[in-house]
Amino acid sequence: MGSAPRIASRQERAVAGGRTGYSRAGMGAAVRKTWSVPVFLLFVSSAQGQGCRVLDPELQGSYAGPCVNGLAEGHGSASGAAQYEGGFKAGRKHGKGVKAWPNGDRYEGDFVEDRKEGVGAYAWGRGKWAGERYEGAFSNDRRSGFGVYRWPSGDVYAGPWKDDAFAGPPTQMMRARAQFEKEARAAVAKEGQKVCREMQVGIGGRDWIRGVVVATGEDQVAVRIDDAGRQPHVVANVEVHSGEVVWDVPQAWTPCF
Repeated sequence: MGSAPRIASRQERAVAGGRTGYSRAGMGAAVRKTWSVPVFLLFVSSAQGQGCRVLDPELQGSYAGPCVNGLAEGHGSASGAAQYEGGFKAGRKHGKGVKAWPNGDRYEGDFVEDRKEGVGAYAWGRGKWAGERYEGAFSNDRRSGFGVYRWPSGDVYAGPWKDDAFAGPPTQMMRARAQFEKEARAAVAKEGQKVCREMQVGIGGRDWIRGVVVATGEDQVAVRIDDAGRQPHVVANVEVHSGEVVWDVPQAWTPCF
């Protein structure tokens, strides 16, 4: 009868493994030899953003993140005219992400092939809608479905949206605001009307800008600035100076004499 198979000692397995390449150290070396070059190239491309495209025109300044076939893929960050951090797929924003603009606007939520699609929150920074915020459904880059809109005044609309517009009954504050805007436009939107705009300075300070309406548009007026105030001020994302013309919403101005 033959003898039973002998179990090799740990030392013998190590020696055999060293000869055959199947030891733990040997396998690690083999893996490193096999994968080190492509992995190195992948992360060099990711870190430098060289040859890796982001298709959003506002984000084509720089990119950091994974790259597949020359396009951003996976979680990364990109910047240009705007900034973005989140998911990418074939060079487009896809999945969860945050995009911010220099004027303070910010969107955080779902993207599908560069479009706001799904659930998200959009907050306005400066300008006509400063301080306002929407949280809810998006479809094809527009507010559509159920959403909640909040104004700095504390007013809240919660209801259906369609193609970026309210689709439900307005709140009492919304009706009051519409009436105020109508009256403000009637009082201000007249060429030659002298107007003033109160500007906040710090926490409790106030300053005034004065000018004359020189043109009217559908929902804005053009004001030639006669007195830009005691301190520098920004109106409609533009620093105002005496003699210049700025387009702004009429409800931000009051008639003055």
